[in-house]
Amino acid sequence: MTLIQPQPALVTDPSEVAEIAREIRAAGWLALDLEFMTEGRYIPELSLVQVAWGDVEIPHVAAVDPLKVDVQPIVDLVGDPEIEVVIHSAQADLALIGGQFGVRGRAVFDTQIAGAFLGWGEQIGYGALVERLCGVHLDKGAQFTEWSRRPLSEEQIRYALDDVRYLPLAWRTLRQELEERGRLAWVEQECDDLAEQWAERTPPEEMYRRVRGWNGLKRRSLGALRAVAAWRETESRRANRPPSWLMNDRTLLELCRRPPQVVTELAAVRGLGEGTAQRYGRAIIEAIVRGVEDPPEMDESPPHLPNLGQAWPAVLTGIVQARCREADIAARFVATRRDIDDVIAWWLIGDRTKEPALPLLQGWRRTLAGQDILDWLAGETAVVVDPHTEAGLRINR
Repeated sequence: MTLIQPQPALVTDPSEVAEIAREIRAAGWLALDLEFMTEGRYIPELSLVQVAWGDVEIPHVAAVDPLKVDVQPIVDLVGDPEIEVVIHSAQADLALIGGQFGVRGRAVFDTQIAGAFLGWGEQIGYGALVERLCGVHLDKGAQFTEWSRRPLSEEQIRYALDDVRYLPLAWRTLRQELEERGRLAWVEQECDDLAEQWAERTPPEEMYRRVRGWNGLKRRSLGALRAVAAWRETESRRANRPPSWLMNDRTLLELCRRPPQVVTELAAVRGLGEGTAQRYGRAIIEAIVRGVEDPPEMDESPPHLPNLGQAWPAVLTGIVQARCREADIAARFVATRRDIDDVIAWWLIGDRTKEPALPLLQGWRRTLAGQDILDWLAGETAVVVDPHTEAGLRINR
């Protein structure tokens, strides 16, 4: 399939942006892609906004220059529940839109997730998706463009527009197949969960939970970690430089295990640069003191599975994988090991008269595998080896 490709040009006129937004609102949908620069930056620099709308097979396309014009009228449409927003691999785009513009996606359709629910692998690339659904081989010659540099060539703009030009047709085809297989609502729920997850940046005071090993600290050290990690996050955002610019996670953890009391003691902390200690030493010590004096409450540890249930996760994981293979759905969308452990813990030590709101026991996940897990736990089914099935297992009632 060959689509008409007009001479590309960047949109830099506010009135043109407003007109594009009006046309998109009238159409009720848009395809969206963002180009941004991450090198040397903590918060990506938005460099280009590409949109498609109108006719699905031959859509209008536009590349809007956020360095020259306010793109808020288009970004606001992402947060309108009446406008379906088609994106491929939406996580980074949604995070940028949420963090920079404060907009939470409301009717997002991620074509990568849709492909995963049709048995096309966990993370099918955009080029492979377009070739499969549209019969078009995309040129990747401009893939590593420095999008913040101006002027952009016609080739670069055309390459960027191709990232949305074929999305509408792919969207229509995917929707049809998902509807035929009864999975459209499943994908819509997964996409909405993704939009919720990436709607806002993690608050600075919660960044300590992203430091590997944080939950092994004692309470006072944990307080120091929370305070210093929050200071590091705030400073990194201000300078728009990665947190490792100040100190890496390993150094941060070591600093808080044995918190120094005065600035001169910072020199003994392995991995803490001399420049950082000199420039920010007082701020670091003040954060440590605040944290030690006001430590957080310790999180409850996940329930320890009784000996009776120690072998059950392997069986339940087998049930999930068997059902996912039968359904051609990537297993990571259905259940994590923690999800399975939570079900077992509730079954063994929880209140069985009141079913908990666990992901594996809700909605489409319950339909696909959760009910089979409950039936096995209740002794109503058996899992047997069957080399003639794709998963090598069979569930007998």
